[in-house]
Amino acid sequence: MDTDVLATAQCYSDVPLFYVGRGLAADFGWLGHLNTGFRNLEYPPLINLFIEASAKLTHVVLGITPAELDRRSSMSGPDLYDLPGMAGEERAFFLVTCALLLLAVLATVWIAWSAGWTIGDRVSWVVLTPLVVLTLTLNWDALALLATALALLAWQRDRMAWFGVFVALGTATKLFPLVLLAAGLLLAIRARSVRALSRMLCAFAVTTIVANAPLYVSNPEAWREFWDTNTDRPASFGSAWMAMRMVGVPVSADQLSLVLGGGMLGAWAVLSLLTWRRLIEPTFEELSFVFLVVFFVLGKVYSPQYSLWVALALLLVTRNRWLICLVGAAETWHYIATWLYIREFTTPQSGIDKTYWSSIVIRLTVEAVAVLYVIERARRRARLDEPVSSEPVTAAS
Repeated sequence: MDTDVLATAQCYSDVPLFYVGRGLAADFGWLGHLNTGFRNLEYPPLINLFIEASAKLTHVVLGITPAELDRRSSMSGPDLYDLPGMAGEERAFFLVTCALLLLAVLATVWIAWSAGWTIGDRVSWVVLTPLVVLTLTLNWDALALLATALALLAWQRDRMAWFGVFVALGTATKLFPLVLLAAGLLLAIRARSVRALSRMLCAFAVTTIVANAPLYVSNPEAWREFWDTNTDRPASFGSAWMAMRMVGVPVSADQLSLVLGGGMLGAWAVLSLLTWRRLIEPTFEELSFVFLVVFFVLGKVYSPQYSLWVALALLLVTRNRWLICLVGAAETWHYIATWLYIREFTTPQSGIDKTYWSSIVIRLTVEAVAVLYVIERARRRARLDEPVSSEPVTAAS
């Protein structure tokens, strides 16, 4: 599949590249047992399992015989690419994956509807729909969004054990839902609720072990691939660190890992202090939003689909149309600028790509404004002694 064409057309997706690129077009074993010569999947265990299941289902849908799959298992990636009709198989794998992801999206929408959440308004969705369309099938984030919605529902209904379960399942698909646990711990500790704290932590720990154990036992190297990839990864696309590197201020991968870990702990400590001293009265959703943005700002990479998380999280905490339009515009422009940069449409013969660099700076600035807005609203709520709602935003703010 020609990724340059996809990037130019602003419709790139990671999904179809895995079908041949990781040997999924041939027979392969479950739980990380890919064929020799192919790199392990660099995702948490539940996404690994989902990718494997999507490939197996594609084989069934296309009617590929076991004998043919077995014949392919000894082929290299280039040999698989050269097989007649392989481009069509890649498209079929993409469509099968999209169909399964659509089920996750529909389940997420049903959860929000049945819980009575009013997330955004028509204007907000008109502004953010292009971003959602561009990023929803770029990767497998819809699975983590479903787990996140279930965790939010469990928190709203004061089911702390289920909250821990769904946060763990979300973390076993993408790491971002871990910010929900950070917010939950902060509020449970402030409320001095030993019961809530113990239930969410125990459920999270047990579910994390259960979700990770099969892949770890089956193939420890495949399980470690996600952690090794993220530990060794240098500053990459969209990150603040790449913007610094573009102007001649490089930072090593080891330093970035420490900065991310220390920064998240520091943010948690600062928000904990402000919350415990009643200087701010944040909701659970507001704390989660702030932690999410801090995680993305300090991360080594800002993949284009991260904009989906920022946009949807913002809708949970405010219906301020000006802020939503500002964030939507910045995130969408950064998405477009990323592919222009990758295809070198905006890269000068010498010097930095000012279009791409400025898109990173603008996006970071707007995200900082959104965080400050949320914190200021929490400060105003504390000053006016307003009650804190346990539900996502249901009124204009």
